[in-house]
Amino acid sequence: MKKSFYSIGSIIILLLAALIFVLIPATEGLTNTAKLPAYGYYGDIAVRYEEHSEFFNAAQAELRDAEQQGYDFNSNYAGLLYSMIFSRAFQNTIGPMALEQMSKSVGYAAPETTIDRMIMMLGDYRDETGVFSPALYRATPDSQKIKLRKDLEVTLARMRSYQDMFGSQSLFNEKALYGFKASNAEIEFIKEMARKEYSFEAVSFDMSEYPKEEQVKFGQDHKDLFVKYNVSVITCDSEAKAKECLKRISNSEITFEDAIAEYSNKAYGNPETGLISASYAYQLKTAVTNELDAGAIMGLAKEQLSEVISTPSGYSIFKCNDAAVQPDFTDDSIVSAVYSYLATREKTIIEDYFTNRAKDFVSAASVKGFDAACNAENLTKVSVPPTSFNYGNTSLLTKTSLDGIDILKGAVTNENFFKAAFKLKKDEISAPVVLGSSNRVVVLKCTDISDNDAPAEDTQAYLTSTIKEADYYAVNYAILTGPKVKNNSAEFMRVFNGEAK
Repeated sequence: MKKSFYSIGSIIILLLAALIFVLIPATEGLTNTAKLPAYGYYGDIAVRYEEHSEFFNAAQAELRDAEQQGYDFNSNYAGLLYSMIFSRAFQNTIGPMALEQMSKSVGYAAPETTIDRMIMMLGDYRDETGVFSPALYRATPDSQKIKLRKDLEVTLARMRSYQDMFGSQSLFNEKALYGFKASNAEIEFIKEMARKEYSFEAVSFDMSEYPKEEQVKFGQDHKDLFVKYNVSVITCDSEAKAKECLKRISNSEITFEDAIAEYSNKAYGNPETGLISASYAYQLKTAVTNELDAGAIMGLAKEQLSEVISTPSGYSIFKCNDAAVQPDFTDDSIVSAVYSYLATREKTIIEDYFTNRAKDFVSAASVKGFDAACNAENLTKVSVPPTSFNYGNTSLLTKTSLDGIDILKGAVTNENFFKAAFKLKKDEISAPVVLGSSNRVVVLKCTDISDNDAPAEDTQAYLTSTIKEADYYAVNYAILTGPKVKNNSAEFMRVFNGEAK
């Protein structure tokens, strides 16, 4: 479906379209407007889903668009789809509403002569030659003409704010008369940033290939982390309920197994038996709110119950089913548990190992050459075509093109990558760079630095346009996330879906 945030630049299209808007009957599924709370507010103005309101019309338009794209509103995902539709409709309503309030805040009101000119532009009042016909206009019922003039007054107020911010066709000394403007200095600064294009060769060390002997060594040095405990758990939402459960089990009023069904919210552990599968020592330490309580669980004798222990999911009672099992590092499943621990809890150990290997590679490449070092390490070299410096690929600059280069996946948002790559001189080799997004440590060699050969006039026109577009999005985001916008979507959707409180 569409973007979450509409560019405020698109608002002007909506405003102009409103001049010739023909109400389309409401689509089935969004017609029930009774007793719905406001979806949100702009200041003290409520945005309500009422027939013929802007929010109502915007939601209908979004629904029709979604249906045309093939979305099924009879599926299990209907609630989510409706939620998305109302969210977008709200965003489309807030933008024009903010523009209108901006004009009102400075006392602007559209002149009657301007409203007259806009009426003359409408096709409804033109004769067969395409010329405005006063007779056709006079023949229109007064109530319809009054409504039209009021609607145009609102539209023109919004257009006034839009033009003040973003400009119009009006010129003065060949310069835009209204709106944000990009200074020549700003454009030159951005052009200079994109002037150079860098080419690279790259090699990488795959961190998923962390040697098994290193995993075993870590496991043996930290074997207490990988002791396996056989425990089950009952978790209650409240401490009082957990204490009641423990008391009844202790008094033999109920078995632990039956208490699982009666008391446990089954937040973790097997829903039927309560057995915890993630029960290595290091996992139990994070299964409780206070790590000291993990020691109490690990110290339980067979068939012994713990006291009530605070856990992230509530209040828990643990039961020891059998003696703990010491780790056997000849067992591949235990070695896999070690790697999982390192990859999720102490990733820097793996990163440091491969960074040190990459440093050795850089030292070798500096002495005997990049290609020779690649051959010695059996590394495959990847070529990176000419690309510009553009962290995050902002629209204001030429794209940093790393598409299709798997070892550099996610590098466009890696600050360390940019610091290492784009400070290199030709034939210089970078320090190792850790790329978590591709799970690799990368080394780069700059093979060429060239000037971007785009015509200056094309660059000037492109930047002027993209800076203006960036301004649209910045203002739109500021409006939608500003303090005047209040969202009541959760309550609205609860009532819309007919859910009880």
